[in-house]
Amino acid sequence: MGWRIGKVLTIAMTITGLYLVIEKFSKERYNRPLLLWSQGQSVMRTTKELFNRNFLPQTRHLSDIRSTNQTLKDQLTLSDNTCIENKLNRHIARQLKQNGKYAIVVSKYKLIFFWSEKSACTYWKRILQFIQGINRTILHDPRSGLKTLDMFSDCKIMEIMSNEQWVKAAFVREPRERILSSYLDKGQHRHVMNEVCKINRSLSFKEFLEIIKHCNDGHWSKQLRAPEYLYKQMMVGKFCDIASFTEKLLKRIGAWNEKVENWITSSKHIYQPHATNSKNKLLTYYNNTKSQDLIFNLFSDDYRVFGYDRTYLK
Repeated sequence: MGWRIGKVLTIAMTITGLYLVIEKFSKERYNRPLLLWSQGQSVMRTTKELFNRNFLPQTRHLSDIRSTNQTLKDQLTLSDNTCIENKLNRHIARQLKQNGKYAIVVSKYKLIFFWSEKSACTYWKRILQFIQGINRTILHDPRSGLKTLDMFSDCKIMEIMSNEQWVKAAFVREPRERILSSYLDKGQHRHVMNEVCKINRSLSFKEFLEIIKHCNDGHWSKQLRAPEYLYKQMMVGKFCDIASFTEKLLKRIGAWNEKVENWITSSKHIYQPHATNSKNKLLTYYNNTKSQDLIFNLFSDDYRVFGYDRTYLK
């Protein structure tokens, strides 16, 4: 019986002690003076600063980040301003770049030359190699050593095309003659048409004219490789006057001399190895107005910009 009374007294004393501790803590808590709102803000601010400093070290360098971002922005603005100084619009520069492989850039003579397949492109590429001292037999890929407009930045394209010291030139061919040459060189060959247009059979010229409406290839696409208005500033040569235009252009850029003249006249290899003599076969294939009307419509831009006559062949 006695041990039970002792146990009860021990528990009671323990509870009493806990009560006194709690009461003391409560008094200290509620007797503490209240902080004014501004003091609370100060405490909160100090707490946030401490938190950011200890746990988010990256926020310590916000001013540095802003400074870096501003520097990059300034650099971009400077670059844009450099481009804006040129007359050529950046959008036009990007259009030129899309067809850039058709514009050979000859920095040595400040020439940009626009070419097209089936318009003596082999002839012109070999000449442009020769005047630059490029001794390569490869012509139709980047290994030729020839630089093209798509290898340059938009700003550089704008700079070159806006610079009046650079000569811009293009060489074209009458569309009916050019398309017939494409047919004789490509369209008649089954393996070529299978590779390009997925048509594994021989084609008549009439069939070929219908197919090129929806099968795209450089050999029968239009020769307008740059925005139309730029051609007003270009020297435009035509296939029928190839010899005189060659001399005229090379003299204009300062590349014509006795060595070049002798090389051109004595080098048979510079002429188109795929020559088809299409000019003498025009009436054989364009023996009705319908086929000629089709060419007039498909290549209306070429006829208008380059001033070709739409008179029917007789």
